[in-house]
Amino acid sequence: MNGIIVKDPIVLLLVEQNSSAAKANARGHLFEHFMATIMHHLGYQKPSTDKLNETSDGVEIDISLKHSMSRSEAIAECKAYSTNINVGLLTAFYGRLAARRLTEPNLEGFFFALPRMTAEATEQAKSISERDSAFKSFTASEIWTLLDERDIISPVDINQVSDHALVVHESGVYTAALKIDPLTRTAAQVAIKAISGGVAAAAIDLLGQHPYSQGLQVVALDSSVPMTPEAPPSAPLVIEVNGSHSDFEYQLPASPRYFVGRRDSLRELVALVESRGGPFVLNAQSGWGKSSLALKLASQMQGAAMVVDTRTATSGSFVPAAIRKAVESAEGSGIVALPEEASWATTAGALSSIQNASWTPDAHLLIIFDQFENVFTDPLLTQEFRDAALWNSDFRTNVTFGFAWKTDYVDWIENHPYRLRDQIRGASKVVHLSPFGSREVDTLLKRLETAVQLKLSKELRQRLREYSQGLPWLLKKLSGHVIREFKSGKTQEQLIGEALNIQDLFDSDLQALGPQERDALGFVARYAPVRATEVTEKYSAGLVQSLLNQRLIVQVGEKLDTYWDIFRDYLNTGRVPIEDSYILRLSPNSVARLVSELLAHGGSHVTSDISEAWETSENVVWNSARELRQLGLAPSEVGQVSLISEILNAEDQEAEIRTRVATALRRHRAYSEFMELADRGHGTVTVAPFADRMRLAFPAVEGTENTWITYARIFLAWLEYAGLALSASNGYAQAPEGSPGVGSLTSKPSSFARKQGVFPTVAPGPAIELLRQSVDGRLTIPRQRKLHLAQLVSLKAVSPSEDGSFLIVSDGLVSNGEVVPEVLLELLRAKPGGSRAIELLQSNSSVTPQDVAEIFESAYSATWTHSTKDKVGKSFFAWARAAGLRTRRGARRAAR
Repeated sequence: MNGIIVKDPIVLLLVEQNSSAAKANARGHLFEHFMATIMHHLGYQKPSTDKLNETSDGVEIDISLKHSMSRSEAIAECKAYSTNINVGLLTAFYGRLAARRLTEPNLEGFFFALPRMTAEATEQAKSISERDSAFKSFTASEIWTLLDERDIISPVDINQVSDHALVVHESGVYTAALKIDPLTRTAAQVAIKAISGGVAAAAIDLLGQHPYSQGLQVVALDSSVPMTPEAPPSAPLVIEVNGSHSDFEYQLPASPRYFVGRRDSLRELVALVESRGGPFVLNAQSGWGKSSLALKLASQMQGAAMVVDTRTATSGSFVPAAIRKAVESAEGSGIVALPEEASWATTAGALSSIQNASWTPDAHLLIIFDQFENVFTDPLLTQEFRDAALWNSDFRTNVTFGFAWKTDYVDWIENHPYRLRDQIRGASKVVHLSPFGSREVDTLLKRLETAVQLKLSKELRQRLREYSQGLPWLLKKLSGHVIREFKSGKTQEQLIGEALNIQDLFDSDLQALGPQERDALGFVARYAPVRATEVTEKYSAGLVQSLLNQRLIVQVGEKLDTYWDIFRDYLNTGRVPIEDSYILRLSPNSVARLVSELLAHGGSHVTSDISEAWETSENVVWNSARELRQLGLAPSEVGQVSLISEILNAEDQEAEIRTRVATALRRHRAYSEFMELADRGHGTVTVAPFADRMRLAFPAVEGTENTWITYARIFLAWLEYAGLALSASNGYAQAPEGSPGVGSLTSKPSSFARKQGVFPTVAPGPAIELLRQSVDGRLTIPRQRKLHLAQLVSLKAVSPSEDGSFLIVSDGLVSNGEVVPEVLLELLRAKPGGSRAIELLQSNSSVTPQDVAEIFESAYSATWTHSTKDKVGKSFFAWARAAGLRTRRGARRAAR
């Protein structure tokens, strides 16, 4: 019997009560009685309890003691927790002991830590004991030894046992152990033993109900029931995470070959594992690449690595089973040799086995538990993983545990074990993942171009970039859709208008399904991950297999799940929880130019003609048209721009446009950010904070600080136009319902009408030459003379005719092929500011171009730069001379 060496036993307090409150109270008093027994065997009288408390972590009591013979006094703190006692609790007790010794110098101190202390606390307790002989600490192992030496207990001394336990019941103190199957090294039966007199039946029943027993048969060694266990229960199913087979297979995480980005996070994790820095946690929202990063990290390990899918975990036995699979794989690689007594019966036994294994120099094993949010549905299972994380935090040797779970998991409201989750996170290095940045998005877009062997248009690239919001899964799904559509013969322009609507993509997934398939898919979505047997009890195996073949559901061990969390949300709620995320780069005032141009041409016009009329590039027109398409005001077309028919057929076209813009902006992420800032800012939003929120909301879009300020101002201008925001003295406020909006998109003059605007902007020579070369009052317009034609239109000297040509409409302007100065002078007087400018020229020989330009600046209510003023002033001087006026410059020339 004395040859049995028991390492790290646990203490089980067995009580039977109906309510949780009564059970907690009973556990506390049972622990109090147990500690009184321990102190009695240490030579002390029955202690007095100073404090008894049942906490979420376990049971703790403070007691005062007096030695039976020396009459010396002592205090003790006893903690029986579900976790190892940390150094903070130890030092806190020793601080109180030191304070009491200021008035009681000979006071002794006892610190009981069940089941054991952390490595740091153990080192601290040793250090204190070496310097203070009146301080002693005890763990479960030392209490076991104490009771064993005094024949209070007797170890379970049969072959093939592990995970010893000290069982405390009102009927007595017993020992227990798990009987191990020699082949599987897992638990097959539970043995319990008394030093004498047998084990109470009530203790056996309660032990059988305890998680320690794992539902196995409990047998008392002194009973007539033989220790002949049946075959051990089947091992839990442990599945490794599989990666994708292409760049755009979004249903699976990216394999290392197709991995993109995450350089900083990957570098940080590699350094952590190589330095043996303890466990880590990967946190991110669904589809942000946790599993992909885990697979990539595993591929870079020099030793052995395994990424485990925890969706098949249903009981605490999953943890040792997963550890066993990873360790045996490492053993097959030759980097570790397991001890003969290795046990996989419990998490504690598995951890002890790898701790006592023989590792080759610099060998390392990485085990990452992925899809970990599913574990949180079971507090007891979560506790097993918590114990593994805490162990790894203490023993940072040859094994590193990683945990990856999504932060937008919502099925936790009632039973989510927040304390256990936080203990895992508190013991670990936490790495938060963000959406893809512009560099990662660019990489995938280049791979998409390679896949389709076609350079993507600027608009399609921008749509993919902005609509994906930096979400890896969404960008891959969109890219896969683009590839399929290209193969079907569609053009990029056709795709822009239809392929980037996420709801349409999900709708297309469902279109071919029959009613029963839709019903089965909805059932899986409601209860996912759901056991396959539960689904096949309700629906035929052939129907379920059809959904699997279409990859609308996937199989994870014995369970079924939808192919993506976002798809599951769509099936359950009927909507896609993703907002529009395009960037508006032009203000309403800028876009109004194109809207007015289109309305002047019946709602549609050729892009090249617009650019020619504007005397600009087609790219400028494209930028304006892009804003209209994103706001849903124009369809995607090649070579022309059109307004949608609903606008053209509306009685009030401006009102129709404003309503549609408001509807589009309400679906936009920028509007959500605006509303949240308004709530936090007591109704007011200023530009700078709004720009910061936009920059964080759209990580895939590059821009400097000033660029984001510009984007923010543009969005606020659109919100104001749509009647969703109001400009205030210190920012923008949410507009009341029914606000009319500010500004207009339909009141800008068209290209020809605009040319009747600011005058003059160029010297008159080429324009005068156009008039001289007219035939029967009809002008011939060379392409390079469009700007000079605009000056004549602005003067109302010429006007467009129905056939597109231009006619002289000013009577007497041209006579015998020459311009009549007096008629031209009257046209100059008719321009805003023209009459005053002419009077100034006639009355003041020292007038300057700047003086004249300021008259026109005031007439047009404009604000011009010095160079613009100089240009306008000098141009008018030239037009005045063409009209027969003598300017100072002309007088000097005449004098010569």
